[in-house]
Amino acid sequence: MKAISATVLTVASVPRQRIYDALLAEPARDWTVSQLASLLPEVSVEAVRTTLHLLLGDGLMEIVPRARALTVRLTDDGRATVAEIRSRWAAQAPPGKRGA
Repeated sequence: MKAISATVLTVASVPRQRIYDALLAEPARDWTVSQLASLLPEVSVEAVRTTLHLLLGDGLMEIVPRARALTVRLTDDGRATVAEIRSRWAAQAPPGKRGA
């Protein structure tokens, strides 16, 4: 797992879990904040924006060139790191809450 300076990215929360799950479901997809937010109506736009910017700042996402709106995608390190964080959360979840 790549070292992360924004340690909040490793702290389990329902919004972050939903964001990470969406990113990992389509790891090669290019995303804008509005695209991801529309896919996750239960997550605030601010949570999506903040999470994507933190991932970008830690080099786990990269900017897609020549896109009109800010468009990002997971890097290879980003995919591996986000997947590892999610697996740690799943392992730490109390019985009955796994995979929620």
